[in-house]
Amino acid sequence: MYNISALNNNNVYMPKTQILNGLNGVSHKTATNPVAASSVQNSAYIPQFSASAFGATQIRTSLSTREEKNKYNEISSIVDKKTRKDLQELLKNGKLLSTNSNDGTTTLDNLYTIATVKRAQGLDKANIIEETIRSIKHPFSIPQKFGDIPFNMQTEIINHEKSQGKNISSYDLDVKSSTCPAASIEFNLAHKMPAEFARMVAGLTSEDLCVTKRINVNDLSQGLLDTVWMLNEFGTEHKLENWNTLVVKLRPDRNAIIRARIQNSYKDPDERSLVDVLMQSTFMNIGAQNTYDSLIDKRIPKYNDDDSGLIDIEKNFAEELATGKGKVCVTYQKIDDNGKLIGYECDQSETLAHIQNTLNQGDNVIIGYTYCDSDNNVIGGHEITIIGIETDKKGQKYFICNDTDDGIPDPIKYRVDDLLPKIHHAGIPKSVLVDNVEFIEGWRELLQIYKETKAQQEVQYAINGNRLTVLNQAA
Repeated sequence: MYNISALNNNNVYMPKTQILNGLNGVSHKTATNPVAASSVQNSAYIPQFSASAFGATQIRTSLSTREEKNKYNEISSIVDKKTRKDLQELLKNGKLLSTNSNDGTTTLDNLYTIATVKRAQGLDKANIIEETIRSIKHPFSIPQKFGDIPFNMQTEIINHEKSQGKNISSYDLDVKSSTCPAASIEFNLAHKMPAEFARMVAGLTSEDLCVTKRINVNDLSQGLLDTVWMLNEFGTEHKLENWNTLVVKLRPDRNAIIRARIQNSYKDPDERSLVDVLMQSTFMNIGAQNTYDSLIDKRIPKYNDDDSGLIDIEKNFAEELATGKGKVCVTYQKIDDNGKLIGYECDQSETLAHIQNTLNQGDNVIIGYTYCDSDNNVIGGHEITIIGIETDKKGQKYFICNDTDDGIPDPIKYRVDDLLPKIHHAGIPKSVLVDNVEFIEGWRELLQIYKETKAQQEVQYAINGNRLTVLNQAA
């Protein structure tokens, strides 16, 4: 789930009708139209979406040292037969010895760390390794579907939360998932940066439940001052190592470990694994300013009134920290104050060029798309990932996509002509936009408008509340 924020050519503004939505899984691999189920609430409106240039590395497909062979054998001795076969495939296709990670370690190095360094209580190292290898081998199988909590555990969890001052019920624990932005980021890492994916898993499943990243400020879409301002605004633990390097610590929310432990032992088919839980919780928590709660899939809204999902700039911020690569959140649709699609920021051909040029750089494109009723009122939205474009014999172009909520463990296709007009926003590398400076958004100004609008709403609510009090007293 994600919010839509509209970006006007002359100024930035925020629509004023709230949308909550879900997505029906596409039942076939080639879809001509994104299909979704949604519900509309009449309140202050920001549609809520339930949603890098990766450097080339030398490909190695054989173990060249005794140390590498020992690590490989140690991992093989822990996992089951199917995973051993997948491990061998990762070696053959170069992903096992890939060094495309934040610190230069290989996928093999990080799997070995998981195998030999103590994991967080309640998490099984064999399970972690098997799920990590599965995700790298076939990232299209990564889902966003929450697992159910066994009934005999619910009372204990509910009582524990009450002791922390949070009143929840069994109904609150039965969630549908608004983590499509985070799941899309997870997919991207597994698909494009297997070594970094494994390194993050090693950190997030460790006793520290944390991963540290060193980020080159020049790689991000903003300058140093704006980046530090964003880190402070979002409550991300960080320090400036030098004028070019930031060190950040990324953590899941405090309740993610509960969900992870349950999935460690009670995972059903098509549900998130313990790895998915910790990855997606981390990215949701980054975007939600450390207010996300994995138990109920909710967050404390800071820039809008919706307590689920992430807005587009929040997803973009989480994606930048996850990959260490700069992305600009480009808004393509114009949506008026009543939540109606009224136009586009640029020609469709230019939107397509942004996506194609990003793909040409070797990166995927996470997009947020909307779906409208017959009168062009936005009634929902979703985040998916475009991984390629292909043309059939008749000249028809298709986006090749991954959807973490469609129940299909394979890529799916959408006709470019059908999906392109539905694209509300996308994370595009700054290098692709060098000739389109109007798309490089002012983070500080945009967030300030969100805060000012919310403050105005709170004042209005207070005024209305006082009016009701006066009326009641008069009655």
